[in-house]
Amino acid sequence: MSAPVTGLVVTDRDGSRLLTLTLPGLVTRLCVVLPVFLALVVVDRLAPEAPWWPPLVLVVLAAAAAELPDTSVGLVTLGGLVAWWLHAVTGPSEWWALLVAGCGLAFHTALAHAAAGPPGCTPTWAVVRRLAARCTGVLLVTGALALVVEIAEEGGEPPLLVVGLALALVAALPWAVRRG
Repeated sequence: MSAPVTGLVVTDRDGSRLLTLTLPGLVTRLCVVLPVFLALVVVDRLAPEAPWWPPLVLVVLAAAAAELPDTSVGLVTLGGLVAWWLHAVTGPSEWWALLVAGCGLAFHTALAHAAAGPPGCTPTWAVVRRLAARCTGVLLVTGALALVVEIAEEGGEPPLLVVGLALALVAALPWAVRRG
């Protein structure tokens, strides 16, 4: 006997389940699609003259990745987002790039979470806090690294201390991921 399903169940004429919409499932799908959409809004703001159709394709790919989280559609979506950023944005935009990278990290984390459990699995608050802490740690170290790079760019040739600090921050990334 299967557990009762809470949510909207769509069946065909034979009674076979076609689709089940649950609140946790919808939230997970939104957490996969919204970061890609936000990143594309940033790209559109920085490159308004860019064509309209690549972002549309990327949103469709993100929706497909949300529906099929354990396939390679997510990798194609993330690679497409990076390629679109590199193609469309030509001016200086380091801090915007950090925001888009954060969106990519949020997309990857939500997609990995969706692929890890059974479809429709409800994450506990402890799991959500742990994932948020890991992402925050990675973004803080990455932001610190971006700040070191910006300071080094303004000063011309970076001193040995700045290079050492940048290398220490890069080495801290795996620690920031495991810490959470």
